[in-house]
Formats: sequence, C-alpha cells, structure tokens
Amino acid sequence: MAQRPTTTSPPNAWQAAAAGGARVVFLDYLRIFAFVTVLLGHKFDRPILAAMADAASPWHWPARALWPWVQGGGVGVLVFFLVSGYVITQVLQRERTVEFLIKRAFRIYPLYVTAVLVEAAGLWLQGRPRAWHDLWPQLLLIGDWTGTSYALAGVEWTLRLEVAFYVLMAALHASGLVRWRQGAALPWIYAAVVGALFLLGPFPAHQAWSRGYGTLYFPFLLLGSVVFLRERRVVGWGTLVLLGALVFALHYRGLHAWQARWLGAHFADLAVALFLALWLARRWLPTHPWVLWWSGLTYAVYLFHNWMFDWARDAARHAGAGALLSVGCALTVLLVLCAVCVRWVEQPAIRRGRKLATRAVRSPRT
Repeated sequence: MAQRPTTTSPPNAWQAAAAGGARVVFLDYLRIFAFVTVLLGHKFDRPILAAMADAASPWHWPARALWPWVQGGGVGVLVFFLVSGYVITQVLQRERTVEFLIKRAFRIYPLYVTAVLVEAAGLWLQGRPRAWHDLWPQLLLIGDWTGTSYALAGVEWTLRLEVAFYVLMAALHASGLVRWRQGAALPWIYAAVVGALFLLGPFPAHQAWSRGYGTLYFPFLLLGSVVFLRERRVVGWGTLVLLGALVFALHYRGLHAWQARWLGAHFADLAVALFLALWLARRWLPTHPWVLWWSGLTYAVYLFHNWMFDWARDAARHAGAGALLSVGCALTVLLVLCAVCVRWVEQPAIRRGRKLATRAVRSPRT
C-alpha cells in the first residue's frame, strides 16, 4: 500500500485503498507507537517508576506523563488490536477467503515460529528446556484451548487472539457477510459476539495473570473493524458509538470481575482516543522512509523484545559492561536481530504467501 491520495473524496480514497493502491499511513505511526510503548512498559518500567517516586528528579514529571501510556504495555497492545481490526476489514474487501487465509498464515507464522524455536533453543542451552508437549500448541497458537503456557515471555497471548479474529473474519467473509452491502451487518454480528463472550465468562482461564484476556480485549479488534466501516460510510457515527459503548461497558465490568489490578490504568480509553485522533488526522500525516522502516520492525520487535532483550542485557553484564552500557547493547542486539529477521524471514515469507495465494485464486477448483 502506498500513500493515500489526498485529492479525492473520501469514498474514492477508500476505493483506492481497498484496491491496494494506497498506503494508510496513520497505521504506520500507530504501529510505531505500539511497539515502542510495549517495549518501554515491559523493559524500562523500573527506571520510569523510580523517576516517578523521586520528586526531586528532573525526570519526575516526564515519567508521570509517560507512565499511563506505557504501563504494562497495555495501551500499545490495544492499539495493535484496533489497527488489526481496521486492516483486516479493509483487505477482505478485495481478497477472497482462501487468499486471505494463505496470506495471513504466511504473515503470522513463519516469523513467529522462528522466534518460538529460537527462544526454546536458548532456554535449552540455559538448562531450562521447555516441555515438548507445550511446544506444539504454542507453535500452532492454539494454547488457550489446551491450557498451554505462553511462549515468548508471555506476549504470545495476543497472537492467539489475532488468529481467532482471522478465523472469525474468514468465516464471515466465506458466508458473504463481509461483502453484503460491504459489511452493513457486521456491527450487529460483532455486538452479538461481544455479548456472547461476556456471558460465557472469562476466557482464557488457565493462568491467573491472563484470566479473561480474550473476553476483555478481543472486542477491540471488532471495534477497529467498525471504524473502517464508518470511514467507508457503511455505518453511521451512531452505530460506531453504540458498539463502542457496549465494548467499553462490558470491558470495565470484566476488568472489575477478573482483572481488577488494571482498573485504574485506563488502557482502553487511551488506546481508542489515540487511534481515533490519528484516524481523524490521517490525511495530514506525512510519509517518510524512516516511518515505514520503523513500522516494518513492529512485528519482529514485539515477538523478540520481552525475552531477547533480557538475554542480551545479561550477557553484556556478564562480560563486564555497566548498567547503562548493557542496556544499550541489548537494544542494539534487539534491533539488529529484528532487522535481520524482517529481511530474511518475514519479508520472504510474505512474498511467498502472496505467490501461493495468487496461484490458489487462479486455480479452477478455487
């Protein structure tokens, strides 16, 4: 996708994007925000909290202002979900179901499997081997249905929700509902899904720290989808507001029941506000090569940061580096590794997926 044209009316601009001819640049800014804040929240929470606790520190007020956006990486994760909901609804306007599934599989799994296997090999070398019966559900991203622990130091849970969303959207697309009046029925189906998830109780429930995460956060994928429908003028503002109200009401009820520790964090409020702000400003956001480059690192950084950063930092400390230098080394290793993985794993896999999808849709059987 390339830069969105600014000389056309909104419907024509959307049609160009749906045909693959325009890049939705505001999503690149959101992706960068998401992976940076997740990285800060997971790996730099201690210095931020220390600055917040020291009223005499020159970083005290900047840290206090920053903390709501990085705490636990929650805002960044929800931004990821909103972006994904928007993007998937867009691409399904131009792709067939089989094409969509092939491309998504090659977009998600090759780099993810690489990260999980590298982590498993590293744990084995450290004398902390992962149980083999856990590895297969982790690799397939079905662990929430088998009660399997999370890979990648915990961040895998979000990808399980992503895959569930892809399956749902593929089913809706195969049934014709995504293209029936270009998605007019989707908000009502989403409302039914959100309500059903809440009534069924917290899912998953096999680990205390992630109890109910699917029920709490999956609806934001659906909300991102409806933002795209509003942009296309399939639905009105009233429909978007009503679905948003339902999502927020059940989200906070669920937090109170299953994850009360996050009640004061307001991840959802901040994430949705930021997403809508950049969406409304999307026509005025500039495109620069550095924006696209950093955006391209998003998935790799998300997969590797929560464990590779610690390994690289600890190795630097063991080699005699000081605290600050070891952190710098860890960041360098992380970014270089991610850039290599994007170049030699992620991008070739995406190209391969596109070729296979093209062959599949040209097949007489398809």
